[in-house]
Amino acid sequence: MMENNSIDEILERLPAHIRSPLQQCRNLYKDKATEIVLRSDRPVTVYCGKDYYGVLNSGVMSDSADNADSVISSHSDIESTILRLCDYSVYAYQQEINNGFVTIGSGVRVGLSGRAVVQNGRITNIRDVTTLSFRIARDVLGCSEGLIDKVDPLKGVLICGEPGSGKTTLIRDYARHLGYHHRVSVLDERGELTAYNRGKFGFDTGLCDIFIGYPKALAVTSAIRSMSPELIVCDELGERSDLQMIRDSLRCGVAFIASVHASSIDDLYTRRATASLLHTGAFRSVVFLSGKGQVGRISKIIDQGDGDD
Repeated sequence: MMENNSIDEILERLPAHIRSPLQQCRNLYKDKATEIVLRSDRPVTVYCGKDYYGVLNSGVMSDSADNADSVISSHSDIESTILRLCDYSVYAYQQEINNGFVTIGSGVRVGLSGRAVVQNGRITNIRDVTTLSFRIARDVLGCSEGLIDKVDPLKGVLICGEPGSGKTTLIRDYARHLGYHHRVSVLDERGELTAYNRGKFGFDTGLCDIFIGYPKALAVTSAIRSMSPELIVCDELGERSDLQMIRDSLRCGVAFIASVHASSIDDLYTRRATASLLHTGAFRSVVFLSGKGQVGRISKIIDQGDGDD
């Protein structure tokens, strides 16, 4: 049901000449699609893991996006779609746009690329958007079962994988499970973990306490002060500020369940930010996912022992 809702959220925001053929061939991609991508004056593309397909005006999918009958998204199509994504108030979504994405209902994250406006080293706007990438959100209940008896969440768990490997899906299900056994605060900075939209959660959040839209460091402070969590769950660490946030939380006796972009232990240690996270001693267990197109599938669990390496 959640998968269909995600696709509905996407289709209703697209121009009619794009929405109609995608609706006609929906049954061919609804169970396996990971992204629907619009590019300025280029064919509309449906990604299914590592494979991609074009969509024809006749309402069928093609193994090639380079077809004379391919559905083409124009620059004006992209502009009108952005207006729909922002409920016709781009100003209200400016901060999200500056960060390169907009999150809509059912946890769908829409990535943007285009011409950045930069002032004093900070992006203040993205103009002339040339690509919109709709990431299809899925709530896979039970996908974290492989973690439950193999790691101790109170000693910290770091979930690692390449983009599209299902880190968010896995961490969401794990948080839901943990919420029935521990006091858990979930930091949902981008709205992907809970699919929060207009007062409702699109995904099952169990008994977790949810902090939506907070910068991570502020969310951690608020959670510790107001909810007394044993565990804090957040997605996609990797900024320098995250390191201090983790250290401060450890001093308060709070454990972290978090994710990072990394495909191997060598990858983790090669990048300074992620290597520093490991050396905090915050993560006893490091979990690697199988890869793109194999959502949430665990390939390896590394026990780092107690404390720093």
